[in-house]
Amino acid sequence: MEKVSLKFSIMLTAVVLAAMLAGVWLAAAYRENGSRAILLPDQVMTLFPAPKPLAAFAFKDHENRVFDLSRLKGKWSFLFFGYTHCPDICPTTLATLARAHENIAKSSAGAKDVQFVFISVDPNRDTVGKLRQYVTYFDTGFLGVTGDNAQLGNLAAQLGAVYQLAITPGMENYPVYHTAAVFLVDPRARYHAVFAPPLDAEGISRRFEVLRELEGPKAT
Repeated sequence: MEKVSLKFSIMLTAVVLAAMLAGVWLAAAYRENGSRAILLPDQVMTLFPAPKPLAAFAFKDHENRVFDLSRLKGKWSFLFFGYTHCPDICPTTLATLARAHENIAKSSAGAKDVQFVFISVDPNRDTVGKLRQYVTYFDTGFLGVTGDNAQLGNLAAQLGAVYQLAITPGMENYPVYHTAAVFLVDPRARYHAVFAPPLDAEGISRRFEVLRELEGPKAT
């Protein structure tokens, strides 16, 4: 178990460092354009110089509907990888995102163009019914999705997310090690930014609102 934890920690550190470096670069670029509101590299929100278009994937949501690339288009999407048996990070993060959602809904632009998606990386235990019960407890507007291991790995790799199921024979309540970051995809289905822990609802909502205003029509 210690070897698994060490390996995961090394992978996660590499992802965070890469995101931080990209964020500092873009902060300087935006400062030159005079848009200072979200530019300090405070490690809350990391923007990328050129948003990355995502490739096709296919999941099922908690209503048993297809959730694929087309459902990321036309909305800003907050994506979080986790699992319903998670004892701490997942419930804490979803509660934070629920407050961020509430803040965004109260803003002048509202939340009609925003969705929050919980992606379970534990499809063996997280059935459609389990996902529905879990995500709607935090916010009735949240979506829960999952898919097979190949599809999960596909999207996770595109976003730089890492996870590992620590399955032990005969152990039903196995842990899952996973990235605690929240990934932001823009209405053109491009990976646009990442929020690193520790997550703060006010920090997330404020930075997102400024980003949405800055991007304007070009993000749609």
